[in-house]
Amino acid sequence: MSSSSNTPKAPLPTWMRRTGAALTALVSVLFVVLLLQVRQQGERIQKLQDQLQTLENDNDLDRTNALEEQVRSTAERLQNLEGLDQAVRNLRNEQASLRAQLRASQREPQFPLDDGLNPKPGRLPALPPLPSGQP
Repeated sequence: MSSSSNTPKAPLPTWMRRTGAALTALVSVLFVVLLLQVRQQGERIQKLQDQLQTLENDNDLDRTNALEEQVRSTAERLQNLEGLDQAVRNLRNEQASLRAQLRASQREPQFPLDDGLNPKPGRLPALPPLPSGQP
């Protein structure tokens, strides 16, 4: 065994102890500054994420409003088309009815003449003969 292991070690010089304390304090201050910067950066990131979410929500709302307007417009056009379809059906029915009336009126004369002997209700009487040009 050596004698150096049994002998008490000499204390460090004062300048070394002060330098060690100063370095420890410096490392502690740097650690606190680093923690503050990380916290601030985290807050900035959270703020930016919130702003991004707000912008995305605004864009989604705008798209939703545009789609709602398209659906509303399409529904109005569809209602107009349904109204026009009903009007066309009504006109077709009216046209068919008028054609039927026209065919019925063409089958029998509207004002048939009678033979002059037996006037019938709803018929016009026969015209008298035209006078001849001789006296």
